[in-house]
Amino acid sequence: MKLQAYYHEFFQSTDFRKGLTKVYGGDILSTFIGAATVLLIIRGLTVDEYASYTALHCIITLTPLLVGYGLNLALVRFSAEYISETGEKPLELYFINFFLQFVLYLIVCILVLLMSDEVTNILFGQKAFDDALRYGLIAGAGTLISQAGRGVYNAEERFGSYIKALWLRQLLILSAISLLFLLKQLSFERTALVFIFAELSVAGIIFYHISRDVNIFKSFFGFKKKSEIIKKFISSTGWLIAFCFVINAFQKFDIFMLSHFSSEEELANYGVAFRYYSFLMIVLISINAIMLPKFSKVEMKDLDRQRQFTFKWLKATVWLVIPLVVFVIYGNPMFIWINGAQYDKAFYMFIILLSGFWLNLMFSPLIHIVMARKAYKFLFLLGVAAFSLNLIGNYSLVPRWGGYGAAFVTVVSLSLINISALFRVLFFTK
Repeated sequence: MKLQAYYHEFFQSTDFRKGLTKVYGGDILSTFIGAATVLLIIRGLTVDEYASYTALHCIITLTPLLVGYGLNLALVRFSAEYISETGEKPLELYFINFFLQFVLYLIVCILVLLMSDEVTNILFGQKAFDDALRYGLIAGAGTLISQAGRGVYNAEERFGSYIKALWLRQLLILSAISLLFLLKQLSFERTALVFIFAELSVAGIIFYHISRDVNIFKSFFGFKKKSEIIKKFISSTGWLIAFCFVINAFQKFDIFMLSHFSSEEELANYGVAFRYYSFLMIVLISINAIMLPKFSKVEMKDLDRQRQFTFKWLKATVWLVIPLVVFVIYGNPMFIWINGAQYDKAFYMFIILLSGFWLNLMFSPLIHIVMARKAYKFLFLLGVAAFSLNLIGNYSLVPRWGGYGAAFVTVVSLSLINISALFRVLFFTK
């Protein structure tokens, strides 16, 4: 009865419902705006240009994730726990997170741009994507700052600010792309410039808002006074940061392998399928945005509460396979009507990724329970195993099966991590 009462209190509490409503509702609207933008880009660009756009989007998302995702996730976990224990905000950590990420990203950009031809050839296997690499790195700087800012919002459960930042970015991009589409001036280069402008503009606004509210620059002088907090953060989250780096390192192996071993048409088809998969994953991102600070708090360290949550969560999400199966059976004509006959293969690639979305929805929130137990080294080892599986799988299957092989390997790699987390939660008592 105690556990049932806690479960009811957790999911029916005003704070939880408000947070979930804000983040989920905001993410849904953001998804619709993003989907409208992608449809215009799909319809407005040639197949070859869309292949370049796929490479551009890969760089915009991958590089900031490699540099900052682990730090942001560790910041949210550590800060939420610290705030719940002390009632104070770790302002020094906010500053050092921004500063460290910016410096690391700047170093990466300088090194890559100095050897852009060689890097493009290594990543994509062809010089045709050199512009995508350059534009992607510039826009990625904005993405990096925005992600760091949203990490602070998430840690403090300021979900309203978190969502407004997403909306602003999507609306800026949609407005500019719509205008170019209507004027019949949409091209890869103009699309890239739109993303650069939107990412950097939103990053500037978020950084100003964060620095104004939490006095980041003033907190620099408190480093000596609270250096123990920073040391504790680094020592307690090192493996978590390493885990995040590893899982993000293989997130774009599929794109790189396809650009090496398949045609631009195959890459474009996979790019369309993966964009729709990414929109679905926004639902999971909104759930994780709520779960991460919740499970970082002291009261969620109880093992019985964690297992109770696991059983309830699996029971609530398993039935979602039904609407997904309905879409698999009847969705092909609508998909072709929306995207065009040239992307017929993208539907079947999307079906494979759709199964991965369902498995992620069921199991990936359980990763937060493993984090709550601070089993970061276990997560890192899982990440290394998934990295190896993804690399070998893509290298073996993409040359034969193209985008189908890439989609299959993506699903299997992430499922290895998520299902292993389930066994850790249910059968380990530490």
